[in-house]
Amino acid sequence: MNDKQELKKRIDASYERRVKQWMESDPAQLLDAAETISAAQLIHDNLDDAISEQDAKFLLCLDDPLGYLTDRWISENGADIPHEEELLHCVWTLQQEFNDVRVPATVRDFLLDHKGGGFFLMTPCGFVSLTEAQAESLLDGHDMISHPGVSGMSMTVPADELLAQTVKSASRQNGVWHLLTETPEQAQGSPEMEVTMC
Repeated sequence: MNDKQELKKRIDASYERRVKQWMESDPAQLLDAAETISAAQLIHDNLDDAISEQDAKFLLCLDDPLGYLTDRWISENGADIPHEEELLHCVWTLQQEFNDVRVPATVRDFLLDHKGGGFFLMTPCGFVSLTEAQAESLLDGHDMISHPGVSGMSMTVPADELLAQTVKSASRQNGVWHLLTETPEQAQGSPEMEVTMC
């Protein structure tokens, strides 16, 4: 059984337990739980199509994947009908929270974990757009072009510098990941050394 099948089995069992509890609730409790019920049902019905094997492997490490995803879904989106992109974002933010809150993912980590599709990075060096092939090229050590937002201007950003930046936020729209990145904090030094220019 692969990770997605195992996760589906756990989500199904968890969902069935919750349905039984909801059925035994009095009407006032049921009304209070309406948003949770709706979100849990939508995640139960859509999660398998939205995630990858790698996402499933991460979620299997959690003691209550459906509970965590339901809570995260409500906090980020309310109980509206989910879309694959929003579900992927919920999984990614949970990974960031559970992996190590103090150490944000680097661009390298993010590209390796989210292969396929395009990326749009807003970096301290400007905007960097990457197709799937360009992301692979960056991971292979090839420098990229950034655009500072001024027409006709561009500059080369070394691959190692771009890959070492930390991801502050990520969202996915129309198959493209939009990342906000920052340069890793530099070791304490003289005031002149604290500012890093690309």
